[in-house]
Amino acid sequence: MITYYARCFAIVLLLTQPAFAGKVNGTLSSRLDFYPDHADGTASEGRSVEVKIDAFHDFDKSRIVGEFIFRGDKKDSGRRITEARQAYFRSPFAGFDFFVGNRQEFWGKAESKNVVDVINQSDAAANDGKSGKLGAPSISAERYLDVGNLQLWYISRFREKTFNDSDAHPSSGVPVSSAQYARKNGKDADDFAARLSSFAGDWDLAGSVFYGTARDPILSVNSNGSALNPHYALQKSIGFEAQYTGDVTLLKWESLHGTQSSLIGAHDFAAAVAGIEYTYYGAFETIWDIGLIGEIQHDDRPQAAANQFGVAGVRLVFNDIADSNFLFLASLDRKTDQSFASLEASRRINDVTSVKLTSQFYNARTTTSTFGQLSDDDAITLTLNIFF
Repeated sequence: MITYYARCFAIVLLLTQPAFAGKVNGTLSSRLDFYPDHADGTASEGRSVEVKIDAFHDFDKSRIVGEFIFRGDKKDSGRRITEARQAYFRSPFAGFDFFVGNRQEFWGKAESKNVVDVINQSDAAANDGKSGKLGAPSISAERYLDVGNLQLWYISRFREKTFNDSDAHPSSGVPVSSAQYARKNGKDADDFAARLSSFAGDWDLAGSVFYGTARDPILSVNSNGSALNPHYALQKSIGFEAQYTGDVTLLKWESLHGTQSSLIGAHDFAAAVAGIEYTYYGAFETIWDIGLIGEIQHDDRPQAAANQFGVAGVRLVFNDIADSNFLFLASLDRKTDQSFASLEASRRINDVTSVKLTSQFYNARTTTSTFGQLSDDDAITLTLNIFF
């Protein structure tokens, strides 16, 4: 029902764009994917088109906000989506700002993985990193206190993770069956969360609590090996974030501790990411900035690709008029000898056009490891964005 009204809202915004002059923006994205190591029977390339509409309109002290995604894919039905990532009404009341509707919110400090980012579900089929999120149908409230910014969340309906088709990428090669839930009400079970963020000197700090359905499912193969069964656990957790901002150094920490149900019962878990980013400003006597990134991940939940990853990366910001930038990250799990590398580079062509190149490469010693099952999912992606 929310999706239906969100679609109607998007159509109204498009038809009435002149009345919202300067407050409706759109992006048309054409994307080409190449899979150099694709297995027989799987796609060797992919093509998709996405239209994104961003809009807002103010009514006195209130505001209505919309962000709508319409994505079509030639071969992969898992990527096709009509989504209201944001479609909410914001209004002040009793010292709080209240938000009602589909809303997106990001929590976290680390670069490679954000274990505390529990509000929105991942649009995993989009394969678009942190920006690939689904809207959370919710009622939320925010208030600035003397000690920091307080957020309170009630999420009325769970959004299942999106998956690519079994012959698309990335994919395990078998279809994903209907989801099972640890909670009796399934996707209709309510989620609750709260977060308090503040700062002390050069430190940004935040603490959060969450009670609800875990965003990542536990995947298991059915008895005859013909499908993956996703099981969404009940999660009760406490999160903590910290970031130190120095002249050239960022120190980052985020952690999540709690209990999570599993197929065999509840168990305690711990997940954390610690990192450092050191930036050389004006490197090589240019206007370039080069950031060196190092992080360590720990996650003992069954959904994690490995218990521990070491991460190294380089960020290059050219500080030019075309907003050119480059980011490379490599993750290594020494215990099972598997690794993952990603590259992202983007540049504006002119005021209304930009181009983005991304790639991802999986490597593993054994086919039974997480990345071993993705050995044919190496991808090179070129995206052309047109803004209107």
